[in-house]
Amino acid sequence: MLRYLVGVLAVAGLLTGGTFFFQGIGVLPGSFMTGRTEWAFIGAAFVGLAVVGLWLAWRAGRPAR
Repeated sequence: MLRYLVGVLAVAGLLTGGTFFFQGIGVLPGSFMTGRTEWAFIGAAFVGLAVVGLWLAWRAGRPAR
């Protein structure tokens, strides 16, 4: 159960981080974050943490060797 929760939160983090990143670099217009580099860095950090979360969720479901 916890594995699925971590996976869902990681996917949400990927989407959120991707949105922050692309708004930060000016690709997605329409908010106060558009064109602000700090939001690109925050988005990249979100994506990095989400990738780690997905990896941990995937590892939790594998049997031990």
